[in-house]
Amino acid sequence: MQKVIKFALVGTVGFAVDVSMFTFFSFGLSLHLEWARVLAFFVAAFTTWLGNRHFTFCSASSNRAFSECTKSLITASIAGTMNITVFKVVTEYSNELLFIYFALGCGVLVGVFLNYILSALWVFKTKHA
Repeated sequence: MQKVIKFALVGTVGFAVDVSMFTFFSFGLSLHLEWARVLAFFVAAFTTWLGNRHFTFCSASSNRAFSECTKSLITASIAGTMNITVFKVVTEYSNELLFIYFALGCGVLVGVFLNYILSALWVFKTKHA
């Protein structure tokens, strides 16, 4: 249960990064919503990988940074595809500002669930002797 709580804390930081970067890319730089969403997702994914590597799954992170990074990128791509797909489907209903953030939250929730499962069972899995 402690790992789930740590994962949630790292995810909260990642969500704040995600929303902040999405706001910056979409409204600050006036990028198209989908491009802003993709860029923000990858910044947040990198942030959460670092947090999970050093905080959540630190005992599993010893000498496998390259392997973890590769697996994390695959995991982020899978979870991100689901995240962005949910975002796109939900934004088809409305482009109002608050609804856009609702869609962002829905996509993130789907991505978080999938990301935890893959992180715990594959990316940071420890080998038992």
